[in-house]
Amino acid sequence: MENKENKENKWKIRRKIVNLTLTFSSLSIAYLIFKGKDTQLHQAIANGLIMLSGSVIGSYIFGATWDDKK
Repeated sequence: MENKENKENKWKIRRKIVNLTLTFSSLSIAYLIFKGKDTQLHQAIANGLIMLSGSVIGSYIFGATWDDKK
């Protein structure tokens, strides 16, 4: 069984990764909205970033639920 401090450190790292990923995705999408051209490549990139954000949020919530059940 893990001690409480080790568990908190893991969640700090997870939160940092989640926040960095969501920040990167949102800034990239904002750039594409305001500066990007209306091309299929930019649309595909935006769709991928939106799916990345959704996956990260879903995994973070699922991971928290899974960790709470341990």
